Amino acid sequence: MLNSKQTRRRAFSLLELIVTTAMMAVLTTSCMVIVRTSYTAWNRHVDDHEIRQSGLGVLQHVVRNSRQARSVLDISLDTDNSGNLSLLDNNGNVLVWEHDGATKEVRYGRTTATDVLATGVETLNFVGLKADGITPTTEAGLIYSVQCTTTVNVERPSATDTISASSRAWVRSW
Repeated sequence: MLNSKQTRRRAFSLLELIVTTAMMAVLTTSCMVIVRTSYTAWNRHVDDHEIRQSGLGVLQHVVRNSRQARSVLDISLDTDNSGNLSLLDNNGNVLVWEHDGATKEVRYGRTTATDVLATGVETLNFVGLKADGITPTTEAGLIYSVQCTTTVNVERPSATDTISASSRAWVRSW
């Protein structure tokens, strides 16, 4: 016969099970909070990146086509934040960019701007520059360089950041 000091325990006590379950619940909850916070931060980063890329993509598109264009046909005033630009390419096609301030879209097309190039662009500004590269002008025959500026808004928890990017391209005909 075994006395009470020699008896073996073959199971957990109820208190041990409750303490272990509580510890696992705290650990699981902590891990889920970290995962949720990381997921939110990742989504915010992806959204910020997409908005920034919209503005930069418009710049790249305008600059690439401006460098290959023969001449500028029409350009908006340098104070117009919903600008438009028309270029004549080497094949005789008219390339057009327009910004719609209401929908925050930049549209592009041949002859008329019908296709959406980018969304989320707050402002699109074009400045035509004379041959010296400094003096602004809206007279199409005197424009040898085009400066394009885009502005996008990136939402932050505390405020909204406005990010501007600008690029300049010389028209090939010069």
